[in-house]
Amino acid sequence: MVLWHNNDRKLEKHLRSVFSVSNNSPLSPAAFSELKAVIKGIEKDKVAEVKKTEGIENNEGIKKAGENEKAREIEKTLRNKKKQGSMGEDADQGKSASFLYNTNAKKLIFHGKNYKILPLFLAVRDLYASLPFFEELQACAERLEKDPQDATALFQKAVLMYKARRFETALQLTGKILKIIPDDHRVWYNRGVILVELGLLEEALAAYDRTIELEPAFEIAWDNKGVVLARLGRFEEALETYDKILRRYPEYAEAWAGKGSILSALGREEEAFEAYSFSLRIRPDYLEALISTGSLLSSLSRYEEALKIYDKALQLAPTEPRLLAARGFVLSKMDKQEEALDNCNRALELKPGFIPALETKVKILSKIHLRNARSSK
Repeated sequence: MVLWHNNDRKLEKHLRSVFSVSNNSPLSPAAFSELKAVIKGIEKDKVAEVKKTEGIENNEGIKKAGENEKAREIEKTLRNKKKQGSMGEDADQGKSASFLYNTNAKKLIFHGKNYKILPLFLAVRDLYASLPFFEELQACAERLEKDPQDATALFQKAVLMYKARRFETALQLTGKILKIIPDDHRVWYNRGVILVELGLLEEALAAYDRTIELEPAFEIAWDNKGVVLARLGRFEEALETYDKILRRYPEYAEAWAGKGSILSALGREEEAFEAYSFSLRIRPDYLEALISTGSLLSSLSRYEEALKIYDKALQLAPTEPRLLAARGFVLSKMDKQEEALDNCNRALELKPGFIPALETKVKILSKIHLRNARSSK
């Protein structure tokens, strides 16, 4: 079901050319009966929790769920653990985690019992994520087979891995490339981008610094450095970074918007508004600057101005949930509850479960309810 969910014939062709599943394969559906028993055991646990019982009171549920040897093994394990009073992995917390995935060991743990089936899912997931880039990856592989030190092929492969969201693999590839060409600013920049995706912000900052050292004119590295410094809470350093790049390139709209965000975070709203305005003078269609400007004006209770900004932004991106939710919030503040509710509903249609839209919708419905209650008296 995971592999074929989008009915893409081209991907299906590529998948079949590199991956096949025989009946005795560990990826055959028949091999997943153990996992099914585990999942049904979890469902059993949820029922037991609702009944406020300790441990597993009704073992008959697991027997019916599994109806196989694996289910009986799980049941036996649970009984033994109950007798021993063992708390498994969370003993120090006084409570057992019924379902746990250890990302370091890459194991699924169910009441203390390890299942090694998950790495297979991870391998298939990585393979499937790479399929849209199969032909390009194949070309890289052919070049690397001829010359494993082909830095260009390695770089192209790293970019493709990043696009496939296989960040750890992409990072490893940039490491290989830097051993061949240690002073290429593009590789250092890409490494910084990958490190940010992995949440390794200090290392990403070092990569961006190296990029700037090698190529000071590579302006996007300055912008990204400012973003990382802001995420680390180092706002003054981020502001200094944006000022440096703007002295070099005063028409760099992204840097003005970045500076505006830092000034806003520092509580310097009027300066932030000025920075956003500079950004929009350079690029009137810069969506992120428009969204940030609208948000700032909204926080300053300048709702009419914020609404105009959001309307302009929606002309550029009419299906952007963030804009619709933000516009709904502003309209609610202007006591236009029905129109505000319509905006939130549209945002939720585009992105079900979108938290800002949900939160605003709840407040709007509450206001409508109170208004109706007063009018009925």
